[in-house]
Amino acid sequence: MGSKRKSAQMIYQTIKNHNPNATKIVDLFCGGFAISEIFLKNGFEVIANDKNNYVVELIREAIKGRFNDSVFEIEFITRSKFTDVLKNTDKYDEWFVGYVMCIWSFGNNQKGYLFGKETEPIKKAGHELVINKNPKLILELFPKFPQKYIDGILKQSDWHKSRIALQKVSKTLQNRKFELQRLQQLEQLERLQQLEQLERLELYSKSYNEIEIPKDAIIYCDPPYAGTAEYKEGSFNHKEFFEWIREISKTNKVYISEYTAPSDFNSILSFEQKSTLQGGQQKHNNQPMERLFTI
Repeated sequence: MGSKRKSAQMIYQTIKNHNPNATKIVDLFCGGFAISEIFLKNGFEVIANDKNNYVVELIREAIKGRFNDSVFEIEFITRSKFTDVLKNTDKYDEWFVGYVMCIWSFGNNQKGYLFGKETEPIKKAGHELVINKNPKLILELFPKFPQKYIDGILKQSDWHKSRIALQKVSKTLQNRKFELQRLQQLEQLERLQQLEQLERLELYSKSYNEIEIPKDAIIYCDPPYAGTAEYKEGSFNHKEFFEWIREISKTNKVYISEYTAPSDFNSILSFEQKSTLQGGQQKHNNQPMERLFTI
């Protein structure tokens, strides 16, 4: 939720331009790891933190290669499995809880199941076709599904290409319910294992104000935005956070992603970013501008 993947390059370049000699960054709310990843790829030493330990363990396992095609069995997570994982986290490995919470929740809110009850069987049928090359479920639901499209999907060399083929078919048939966006997110997790120089990365799961900040490090913060959907950890004290920022900025350069900030903070970058909950070509005319603030 609130991923910076699409804007990561822009944020990186802005911070780099303001700090051309910097080599170390502390990402205090690393979430989906988009900002940490781009700084790491550009040679920075990175300290990445997120209060949600399940997310941190998910990132850790992705980097270690957990989601390699030859290792990871891509099962379809049903509504009942999703509910069981959230209610009984102690029954499962922490990385798997993070995987289910993030990849299989609506808008990545880590609380509600991804699909509606009517949509779930359609997505499962698409999953079976792409991952297990089994068209049975999709033909049961849609007997007139053109065989030429099924043949085209089945002949692809791997599931990544099959997913893209199904996406094209979905658009052709004007039925976007077939698309499998969660597999697209899994591809992002797979890419994390390609990171090199991992001795330059430290991962933590603490509150933002519990991390030891090196004096020569830049600090980047992407906290829960004021007035928007709450994250799983619950309410966030924005007043206390900005007070902490004012204090830490006496020794470190600090950059914050937010819609708004107190008057003593300056916006150095602003851009439109499509909401995670905004699907297809839909446009929200009242979508606020994303901004990067410093003090």
